[in-house]
Amino acid sequence: MKFIKKSFLMLAACLFVGSTMHAQVLDPTDDGIIPDPPKHFHHNRVVPYPFLREADMMWSHRHWERIYTKEKINLTLYYPEIELPDRKSLFNVMVDGIINENTIVEVFDDDRFTRPLTPDEVQRIIMSVDTIRDPDDPSIVLALDTNLIRPKDVVAWEIKSDWYFDKQRGELKNRILGIAPRVKDDNGDVFNLFWVWFPDARYALSTHVVYNMHNNNARLTFDQLFHLRMFNSVIYKEENVYDRAIKDYKRNSSMDQLLEAQYIKEKLRNMEHDLWEF
Repeated sequence: MKFIKKSFLMLAACLFVGSTMHAQVLDPTDDGIIPDPPKHFHHNRVVPYPFLREADMMWSHRHWERIYTKEKINLTLYYPEIELPDRKSLFNVMVDGIINENTIVEVFDDDRFTRPLTPDEVQRIIMSVDTIRDPDDPSIVLALDTNLIRPKDVVAWEIKSDWYFDKQRGELKNRILGIAPRVKDDNGDVFNLFWVWFPDARYALSTHVVYNMHNNNARLTFDQLFHLRMFNSVIYKEENVYDRAIKDYKRNSSMDQLLEAQYIKEKLRNMEHDLWEF
């Protein structure tokens, strides 16, 4: 009797599941075995920062770091050079957010965030037009040379961030304040295009994913990548009384500058370690 009852329940469950399940309809726009609209990155939202009291922040220090895009771990910030339907380089995400989508509005010309830039000014920085005139008659225009900054021109990303120790949660945390693309033009000059106030860019960064070489189904967003610090960087300046960069007092060689940057990282790591008591 128990066997008959169990068989009847199993049959009823199978009929119920079969009646409620529907066929998964796919089309070429899905580009995969899961329909595109339900995918997680289409429904991402910006996770707000945790509330931090000034009394709980017992220590803080400011660093400026440089993320070189050609390092293997940082390639997700550089590629693809040409925009794909499901992925963009970080440069394209920033430029589209500033100029086309209007999701990034806090753009400045320096890391102190003093003079804001409008989308038109950013457009002129990215794309400039040089007029070539006739040397004999300057009123005659011979040609127009357009200089356009592309993702392949980005050699590094610079970030300005604060390290702080939250005694309420008992952890050392990092919060990025600003980010800037560092490019190399046709003349070989290297400079920063603009500085973006990072909290304002989080929406644009949260709605675009980066490539995951280990698991294509577990892609992170740019916002998650930066907050998890899944990149390699070199410190080129720390907050100091002289307001000088490492290269200003370590002038002998680039190796001395790298060693100084590593020394600053070790100081930070040792400081956190020394705060714990057992």
